[in-house]
Amino acid sequence: MRRTRQIEPQVDGVGVRLYTPDEAAELLRCKASWLKEQARLRRIPFTMVAGSYRFALDHLTQIIEANEHHPTDRQQPAPRRHKIDDPPAEGVQLRARRPRRRLRAS
Repeated sequence: MRRTRQIEPQVDGVGVRLYTPDEAAELLRCKASWLKEQARLRRIPFTMVAGSYRFALDHLTQIIEANEHHPTDRQQPAPRRHKIDDPPAEGVQLRARRPRRRLRAS
């Protein structure tokens, strides 16, 4: 059986507690690979310590706030590009594309 440990947000007397991507992912309930990728792309705040990503509690709070979505006043579905019921335009001749690969001669 796999044992999971509970990670509690802490600030010790000396300084700010830095979380590894695995620990931060457990707190945020996401994948560590997502955190690493977002940090690599500079989309989320992080600290680099000895070549490794680390996240302070303030960083985690900023990540949560940056990804927060609020409901709009009116809920409308996204507009469709094409209506399914639209008939094809008259007089339009469809043409086949050339194959991307050459067919093998058998």
